Amino acid sequence: MDLICKFVFKNGEEIGESIDVFDGYLIVKRAGDFFGIPLSSIKDDGEKITISDFDEVEGKRIGEKWIAEKSKPISIEELEKYGFGKE
Repeated sequence: MDLICKFVFKNGEEIGESIDVFDGYLIVKRAGDFFGIPLSSIKDDGEKITISDFDEVEGKRIGEKWIAEKSKPISIEELEKYGFGKE
């Protein structure tokens, strides 16, 4: 089941786009916000994702945790390890 880069709907309304799976949550981007939706609250029909009710306060906390862990700067050494920065 591929959950990334799909539009996410709740009650027939588009609420954002899925961008990652993190610690049992689907990370959804809506405008400039990120939030996590428990995988148990999603249904994927192959083209779009539909979600049921979930704890939105917890979802926002998970989104902030995802940002903190996924948006860390990369060191020059890490870039070089993957072949970037070498001539």
